Amino acid sequence: MKESATNNQSLVTYTEQPVSAPEAEAKDLTINFYVVGGIINIVMILSYFIWAVGAWKKVDRRKNADSDSASDT
Repeated sequence: MKESATNNQSLVTYTEQPVSAPEAEAKDLTINFYVVGGIINIVMILSYFIWAVGAWKKVDRRKNADSDSASDT
């Protein structure tokens, strides 16, 4: 709090300080951020492997179909 005196009048000014989150709350927010990021990464990697296995099986089926039709002729 600052006090200034001019011409026998008293002027009191107060500047409100910004309030930051308590340390425990900030730590919880940081942990939540990394947990959510980890879950997103796991889901993305898992979906990639599911897609890759499906594409691999599709190529194998196509190769087997081509080799079967080539041996028939």
